Amino acid sequence: MTQTERDATRRLDEALDRLPRSVNPAQDLWPVIEARLQSGGTRSRARWAWQAAAAVLLVVGSSVLTASLMRRDEVGVAGSPKPAPAAVEVTPAAYGPAYTPDPGYLAARQQLAKMLETRIDRLPRSARQKLEANLAEVRRATAEINAALALQPGDPLLEELLLNAYQDELAVLASVNDMTGTNGAVASPDEKRVQL
Repeated sequence: MTQTERDATRRLDEALDRLPRSVNPAQDLWPVIEARLQSGGTRSRARWAWQAAAAVLLVVGSSVLTASLMRRDEVGVAGSPKPAPAAVEVTPAAYGPAYTPDPGYLAARQQLAKMLETRIDRLPRSARQKLEANLAEVRRATAEINAALALQPGDPLLEELLLNAYQDELAVLASVNDMTGTNGAVASPDEKRVQL
């Protein structure tokens, strides 16, 4: 630091020392602040009530719209001619060489696949084709991940991908079973809802 810089710093320090340590307002501001808070409280409550009413209206409106759209779709699906049922192939689950599948998972998967076989004919042809393509893609990915796990056992990323693929398959099976179970056809008593 040069002498000029030291002089400038000293002058700044002296100027700061001459400033007062605190500044009191010319008038007491608290009564004005308190009055504004009290008068604004009723406005904010009214605003909150309007916002809550708008949120309730939005929820009710979207629920009514969803229900009407679902009913319209159900009539179209239930009234369409039933094509021949397609066979759904069930691929055994495996977690790679170091892991065995959970028995609860296997039972849920088997039950969902069995229910899907009996209900798949309730879907329109285009939906059934998309479903079969999606399930085939999930099963292809599962096979590829299992093959990669055989080469790299214990790889945490591959294990997570495999678990996600199995969960995706269960989610697809469950959502299709839920959709086809409510399309005007009553599910038989032995078709129990599967908890994932």
